[in-house]
Amino acid sequence: MSRPVRPIALVILTACMAYPGVTLLWQGLYPFVAGDYFNLVGQTGPWMMLATKLHIAPIVVLGLKALLGLFWVLGVLGLWAGDGRAYPLALAAAAGTLLYPGGGMVMAALALVCLIFFRERDEQVPA
Repeated sequence: MSRPVRPIALVILTACMAYPGVTLLWQGLYPFVAGDYFNLVGQTGPWMMLATKLHIAPIVVLGLKALLGLFWVLGVLGLWAGDGRAYPLALAAAAGTLLYPGGGMVMAALALVCLIFFRERDEQVPA
């Protein structure tokens, strides 16, 4: 299966994934890998404040963060492997990360630009 995005876009996507993807994955898994320290760090930040206002359990928010981070990592690794099935994962991760404040949002927007505008056309891919 051919790569769904051009090589330069893969390099940019990898750079974009490094911050939000790994950060979200770590934050989502934080209570399971860090134990009691979760009480100090894990329940802070804009996602948790929003969850509190919407009466959503913090563990649900953390699970969604971990899932989004996993989408980033698996999506980008899959694209590097040339598997077109990874494209929806990377696209979902980038779209979901637009909700993440700060640098993650910028990286998500850049990733979406790469995913949408730098797709390879079938006629340009060597057989």
